[in-house]
Formats: sequence, C-alpha cells, structure tokens
Amino acid sequence: MAGNPNEKIISETPSVKDVLDEAAERIETTWRGKLLRETADLKTENALLRAQLDEFNRKLVEATDRNEKIEADCNERIAFIEEKFELDTASLELENNELHAASVRYLADARKLDRQVVQLHAEAEAMVDEIERLRGERDAALKAQAELNDVLLAQRDLMAEVAALKDRLAASEQRAAVAEAKVEVMTKMKGE
Repeated sequence: MAGNPNEKIISETPSVKDVLDEAAERIETTWRGKLLRETADLKTENALLRAQLDEFNRKLVEATDRNEKIEADCNERIAFIEEKFELDTASLELENNELHAASVRYLADARKLDRQVVQLHAEAEAMVDEIERLRGERDAALKAQAELNDVLLAQRDLMAEVAALKDRLAASEQRAAVAEAKVEVMTKMKGE
C-alpha cells in the first residue's frame, strides 16, 4: 500500500526541536563571535589603557622627579637666600654700628669745633681790640715822632742860635780881652 504523502512531508519537515537547536546554535555562534570580537576589542582597549597608564605613570615619575629637583633647588636657593640674608643682616648691623659710632665721633668733633669756633671768634674780637689799641699807639707814636721832629728842628735851631751866641761870646770875650789889654797898657803908661 502506498504511503501517505503527508507523512513524507512531515517526515522531511524539521522538528521544532531541530529548529530550536539550529537557532540556538546560530545564536550561540553569533554571540560567540560577538563576544570574541568584544573580548578582542576589550583586550585592545585594555592594552591601550595599560599603555596610556604606563605613559601616565612614566610622566608622573618624570613630573615627580622634576618636582623633587625643583623642590631641592628651591630648598637650596632658600637656604642660600637665608644664609645671604643672615650675612647681609649681620653686615648691615656691623655697618650700622660703625656708622653710629662714626656719627657719635662726628658729633663730638662738631661740638669741639663749635667750641673752637667760639674761642676763635673771641680771639678774633680780642685781636680786633688789640689792633685798634695798636693803631692808637701807632697814631700816638706818629704824633710823638712828629712832635719829636719838631723838637729836633727846634733843638737844631737852638743849637744854631747857641753856636751863634758862642761865636758872639767868643768875639765879645776876645774884644774884652783886647780892651782889657789896652786898659792894662794904658794903666801902665799912666803909671810911668
């Protein structure tokens, strides 16, 4: 007896289980591929991130080294500046003390000079008085010299007059002697 054609069709038609298994297999294959791709992508991204992290860590180390060097340099400069500041401060204090001592000396010298100026002023006034006194004495001496010159002139005139008188006296005495001799001669002549 010939078979039922519907049975043949049914026997050739896949069962639901087969369809589901095939669909599940296709889905699994699709998801496996997708997961593999995503895993590969994640590995690549992870590698990139790790490389970036390594680069960041390297830059961080370099930046840390630079910061440490900068900090060390800053500390060294600060120490140098502090030492220089202390030295400059000590030098300025010493210079200030020296200037103060010098100002005290200058002030003492200025006071001493003031006293000397006052003394010199007093001496100058005394010298002016002495000059005036000497001028008075000079004027008096000049006046006395003039008077002396007058006296000497008068004395010379007197001496000339005295000399003239002496000459006249001598002449008179000579005449008197002559007259006396004459009288004596006359007296002798009378007596004879």
